[in-house]
Amino acid sequence: MLASCEDAYRLATTAAFGEADVSEAGDQLMALDKAINKTERSIRRELLVHGTVRGADVDQGLMLTYMSLAKDIERIGDKCKDIWELAEIGANLGISEDVEELERHRVHVAELIAETLAAFTAQDTERVHELIPAIREDRDHYDAHVTELVMSTRPSHEASPQALFYRYIKRLSAHLSNILSSIVMPIDRLDFYNPDKAIEETDPSE
Repeated sequence: MLASCEDAYRLATTAAFGEADVSEAGDQLMALDKAINKTERSIRRELLVHGTVRGADVDQGLMLTYMSLAKDIERIGDKCKDIWELAEIGANLGISEDVEELERHRVHVAELIAETLAAFTAQDTERVHELIPAIREDRDHYDAHVTELVMSTRPSHEASPQALFYRYIKRLSAHLSNILSSIVMPIDRLDFYNPDKAIEETDPSE
């Protein structure tokens, strides 16, 4: 599912930055979104069946974690649709006077999706403890951009799409942080990262 989000984000941003046909990118994006949603429903069914069959032997914490992860990934797909919708209503971030800054964040989030996928696949706790604090710093930076744009005297047709883009990538990044938190936080603290409360690593040889 998360790998599909890489493609969804690419399609959404190429449309929003005026690099692709909006309708064509939208058709591909909606097909991906349907596949992501279908996978989420499939995971729910599989977990329900597994829990019913295994009964008291089932790992309830693991099941809840998988359910939470599936929802966060589905929400990333929703944020990609939101970004694409900027292009659908006529916005083109690629011709903004701030295009270099926008492009920098666009690339950064694409890299963050890839790094989250890699860290999750490898269960790389060390990388997780690096990525989540960095995402929190990004959040503050995006908020600063939104505040600046809201208070600016720029025409709304220029400032509004940019402010929305920063808002969307902030929320997208937050969902990535939630996914990463599942690697290092106990079930009751999913989405609430605190390094002092992280699960202690154990030596696999023990």
